[in-house]
Amino acid sequence: MRQLLHATRVRGTSPNAHVVFPRALPWRREVSPATPSVGRARGVESRSDQLPQECEFFDWLFAQVGLDARLYRSETLDRRLPACLRALHVGSAAQARRVLERSPGLLTIAINAVLIGVTSFFRDTEVFEALGQLLPCMIQRTGRLHVWSMSCSDGAELYSVAMLLAEQQLLARSHLLGTDCRSTVIAEAREGYYPPAAMDCINPERRSQHFTLQGHRWQINASLRQSLHWKTVNLLDAFVPGCWDVILFRNTAMYMRLDALGTLWERIEAALRPGGLLVVGKAERPRGAKHLACIAPCIYQRPGRSA
Repeated sequence: MRQLLHATRVRGTSPNAHVVFPRALPWRREVSPATPSVGRARGVESRSDQLPQECEFFDWLFAQVGLDARLYRSETLDRRLPACLRALHVGSAAQARRVLERSPGLLTIAINAVLIGVTSFFRDTEVFEALGQLLPCMIQRTGRLHVWSMSCSDGAELYSVAMLLAEQQLLARSHLLGTDCRSTVIAEAREGYYPPAAMDCINPERRSQHFTLQGHRWQINASLRQSLHWKTVNLLDAFVPGCWDVILFRNTAMYMRLDALGTLWERIEAALRPGGLLVVGKAERPRGAKHLACIAPCIYQRPGRSA
């Protein structure tokens, strides 16, 4: 399971911390037109199986870190509540809020318990096999590749793309960005340390080329780490139409409310250059996008060709 929330700003991050390409386009902040309707739709569905104090707790908790709990499925949040309570050593949502109000430093622990994300290197082999063939053709056509991994978690997905590009001598012609709502996982991605179990998806040749064993953990080699960019940002602040050649948004939409997804898919589609690719999870379909066509497992393309 990928993290439940898309990239956003955590508490303390400047509201003007937009994502930018090096030497390139300024970002334009947009207000999602879906937000009011999402709130109304949630009022209709009303999370009837959730106790009022639990509903209020999630609304309050998410607001502390700049998120909107109304965008996500109530059943998903409900499943994560026990883990959140255990992390805070309390027995109820009301107690959790009191603890967090007294000790705001624990907010990171609480939100991480709710938004747990699991990913892996080269997850879904057929997807990365297809990308290994598609990306060189795109660079040949455009001259430079811009890749955005939304909800990047610990960065394994974006590092996987970077390895594909490095092995074809194309990394220097690429700009790779990973964003996530949690500053802690962004810090982990930037450092590039992974446990031994993470190497199960890495063949020995690739491991020796891109990793170094540091104590009991494996670290992405510096040459690869320094080629990637990481930011903690608000997803709705990070869209610029027509800028990205590849957007990876995988195993996150499945946890969002259906009434929130239509506009989000439209905005992702608009953020792709003509000919750009959207990569999603196996259980996901960009149903709100009007023109994306599936060209490979979990890979959709916007019509047209980049200049």
